[in-house]
Amino acid sequence: MEVDPQSRDVHPIDEIVPQSQPLVGQIPNPSGGYSYQISDLESLLRFLCLGVNDRVYRANTQHTEFGRANVNFIDRLIQDGRGSEVIGCIRDVSIQGRACKHDTTLYALAICARSNDLHTKRSAYAILNDVCRIPTHLFQFVKYCEELFEHNSGWGRAHRMGISNWYNSFQSKDPQDHKSAKKLAYLVTKYKRRHGWTHRDAVRLAHVHPRTTDIRLIIEYIFGENITVNITPNQASIGEFLDAARRAKRCNDVEEIRDLIAKYHLSREHIPTRFLNDIAVWEVLLRVMPFTAMLRNLGKITSLGMLNPNSNTSSDLWITIILQRLGQLNSDGLNCQKIHPLTILIALKHYEKGQGQTRRLVWTPNTQIVNALKEAFDQLTKICPPEGQSYLMAVSVGESMQKNICGSSIKACEAAAAMVLSTVNTAEVEVIIFANSIEDACISSIARGDTLDSISAKIQQVKQQCQQLSGRVSEDLAVPFKWAAIRKKRFDVIVVLTDSLTSCGYMHPAEMLKQYIRYVAIDEYHLIVVGMTDNEYTIASPIDMNALDVVGFDLHTPSVIKNFVNDFRSDPSMQTDNPYVDLEEMENVTLY
Repeated sequence: MEVDPQSRDVHPIDEIVPQSQPLVGQIPNPSGGYSYQISDLESLLRFLCLGVNDRVYRANTQHTEFGRANVNFIDRLIQDGRGSEVIGCIRDVSIQGRACKHDTTLYALAICARSNDLHTKRSAYAILNDVCRIPTHLFQFVKYCEELFEHNSGWGRAHRMGISNWYNSFQSKDPQDHKSAKKLAYLVTKYKRRHGWTHRDAVRLAHVHPRTTDIRLIIEYIFGENITVNITPNQASIGEFLDAARRAKRCNDVEEIRDLIAKYHLSREHIPTRFLNDIAVWEVLLRVMPFTAMLRNLGKITSLGMLNPNSNTSSDLWITIILQRLGQLNSDGLNCQKIHPLTILIALKHYEKGQGQTRRLVWTPNTQIVNALKEAFDQLTKICPPEGQSYLMAVSVGESMQKNICGSSIKACEAAAAMVLSTVNTAEVEVIIFANSIEDACISSIARGDTLDSISAKIQQVKQQCQQLSGRVSEDLAVPFKWAAIRKKRFDVIVVLTDSLTSCGYMHPAEMLKQYIRYVAIDEYHLIVVGMTDNEYTIASPIDMNALDVVGFDLHTPSVIKNFVNDFRSDPSMQTDNPYVDLEEMENVTLY
């Protein structure tokens, strides 16, 4: 390519290899062109981490239907004698929390469990307890196994033993209480039915024979039998909890349900719906519910009048409890690897809005809670670990960036500003705000120390300038690459946050990227194009394995980008000795 110093424009050079001819190392692709081949193991990692088998992550998809033909790389790996590598990848991705959703790891595990390769099958069931850490995962695994074994039930000896071992893996005592028999009692009473399966179905078909008296008590509860007389203190404790869960479902007295919640730490799922509009019940639930569950229910808590001194004399106490828990975000108790700043921002915007999605629930936001959420967001953006890579973050100011993210109270431009803010504090970043030309591209002064409001103001300022010039803001998504080429800037990662509706400019963005890469001689790079508004248009080249398209935006998007930038390798900052932390409350995390 050539850069015209007068016009500051970029022109392709004559010696361009057309896409009808291969570059070194490329192979023919189905589109008639050529692309670099991705290995089956890399395909597996992409599938496990992104939830898709191509290079387009589609946000806000609740459940993805998988087809065996779409993941044939798993079968090829097993046939090549690499089943142990597949099992290792599944376990590592699951344990380290690198999968944006559990569906893919469970589906891949089901394929391995249904394999004709005996070693792979045994290895799959050997890690079942590590991957299926709550009943939701176990039942989804069973569902996938049924779908993969169409002609009969598929409850062979290996499958029965695997399911039976899952229940019997909960020991009488566990210092951390993650795999104790009492934990199993909690799980079977909280998650009674998922994916069309119940514990009674699974235990009956697997012929589960309890190995300890503790497990036998729980099996008796599952089948509705009277719990036998307890002998040891541990058995007595389990029996009391199971009896409390049973009493809670039949309870009609507010004071009794309050006592049960407080004494046995029952969750919201244990409570009959008839009590979920009672302030007295929520006063106890607030003390025991997990952090993200509290975030999701701030609107409900406020709507009941719990935080209103005119209707609740104890309002100051509950406000103090919420403020204390939000204040824990800058401590070691809750870290940004588990809770991304965007989670707090979305909770803030939803709470400020004062109504739920269906508008059946309304509330007047409490000023102290709003301010605490803002402070928590700022704290999280400051304590994220450094990445050590150079970023170009390009934020477009197109018209669609003013729209709300699908199913959310937050605008696309606000989410983009939050992504910029969290990245500025973790990496070497240059930020440009652009519209339809290099002249309009603003080299922003965004840096560490900026706030969400200041970043949003700078983005809005560029948009107003563009509107004054042309009346309507058009976009040329090739601008970020032109800008970097003119300045001979080299970046490890280029992130374009846009509405994906490019409408002007003489060179396609994908072609401009190719020219830029050659011009500055970059060997390795990562391009992420995030179409914030959930439309069906994508910009990155579909044959570029160094590029990722994100269609829409959700709470998983930041981790998807991080995994892609790390080439789906294990990230030390995500290592944890406790893969069970917050696992139950993450089951139904969605955008507000």
